[in-house]
Amino acid sequence: MLERIAWILLALIHLAPGVAALIPGTITRLYGVPEQGMAGLLLQHRSVLFATIVVACIWAAFSTHVRPFAAVTTAISVIGFLVIYALHGLPAGALRPIAWADLIALVPLAYVGWRAATA
Repeated sequence: MLERIAWILLALIHLAPGVAALIPGTITRLYGVPEQGMAGLLLQHRSVLFATIVVACIWAAFSTHVRPFAAVTTAISVIGFLVIYALHGLPAGALRPIAWADLIALVPLAYVGWRAATA
């Protein structure tokens, strides 16, 4: 039961960026970037990729055979962003709340990763 809750928590953490392409103004609110232009287009694509993470986490909450893949995919997303954010000097602004969300996500991610690796 705890594992299922951890997967759902990971899905919820990725939900806002996962639906950003569908809700006008969300990309600007989350990232401080206008939705028009190339940067907006790339962030819409990023949103679609986050939707994939959300689906993978929900699927993993109810299906044990996808958990290793979902753990690796989610880890690449979370840890990858934190590394890139740190390499850019931990900038203030719109990305800081995202970094905090990903730091929080490390806790359930470590748990589900451990469970997937030892299953």
